[in-house]
Amino acid sequence: MPHQRFPKIEIISSAPQEIQFILSDTDTSMANALRRIMIGETPTLAIDLVEFHENSTVLNDEYIAHRLGMIPIRYQAPDSFK
Repeated sequence: MPHQRFPKIEIISSAPQEIQFILSDTDTSMANALRRIMIGETPTLAIDLVEFHENSTVLNDEYIAHRLGMIPIRYQAPDSFK
């Protein structure tokens, strides 16, 4: 653990929606912390509320609502439309 407090980051490329970099001279806990921060700061969309009028399947409502919430939803900001 000699390098855990002074990591080095070399930026390979940068764009508005992505960045590529090399993280070195650190341990895996620092890399994992950085990964968790990036995931936490990424805006996401999900289905939150589901109303069923009639469910004639063998699957219960909560199971279907949970599965719908797991579907990844792509989002494009309205100001990026041309």
